[in-house]
Amino acid sequence: MDRSGTKLVAELAERIQEKIARGDLQLGARLRQEALANEFGVSRTPIREALRQLEAKGVVSHSHRRSAVVRAPSLREIREIYQIRAELEGLGAQLAAQWISDEQLSRLEAVHREFVRAVELLEKYRTPRRPRRPREKGDGRTAALSRAWIETNARFHSLIHEASNNLSLGKLIGDLILGYTRWVMRSSVIGMDLHRMKKNITDHEKILYALRSRAPQEARQAMVSHIREAGEFLVTWFENQDQTPQL
Repeated sequence: MDRSGTKLVAELAERIQEKIARGDLQLGARLRQEALANEFGVSRTPIREALRQLEAKGVVSHSHRRSAVVRAPSLREIREIYQIRAELEGLGAQLAAQWISDEQLSRLEAVHREFVRAVELLEKYRTPRRPRRPREKGDGRTAALSRAWIETNARFHSLIHEASNNLSLGKLIGDLILGYTRWVMRSSVIGMDLHRMKKNITDHEKILYALRSRAPQEARQAMVSHIREAGEFLVTWFENQDQTPQL
């Protein structure tokens, strides 16, 4: 394959992975080559190669003579991803404490206020029944508020990646979590009780305080603790469900 073909395959793999991250393609969804080729206006050959790249990254899986499917991470993978993510995002927060501008800090504070508001509204509109499992459908209002929680949380972390002034670090973090972000975060919202949600607010406030204070080590420690606890919560929650990813 020539360089132009290699570039096309990489672009297609990225676009398919973005669809998975947005939730446009659900876990277990079949990725039919013909449909994807029509959607992106290409032949099936680069689609096939793009799917092979995604399979190598663990985002999709193939079975004999069947279409590729979007795969769920195992509990072990979730645990390992969050262990690595904690160290990478800890470094990002440490660098951000040194480089963050006043304008970036103002944007981060604004996003945090939106995050707090999303939690307040989720508390108001959530039903008093048991938390729903990932495959159960909730009411539209709660689903919209859950999306707001996910998006504001992602923006909070992305702004810190931006403020770290290290493009390679931001890309590493993005590549690590892109394929599973929306599914894992959606599951975490469903499983969280009010105490856990407010703990996220407290964690973000600690990170913000360290960034305002231009305290690199404090920012790193706050971020590492935040990500590690999030990973531990997710693994524990999935272990307690009837339907969990397989190790």
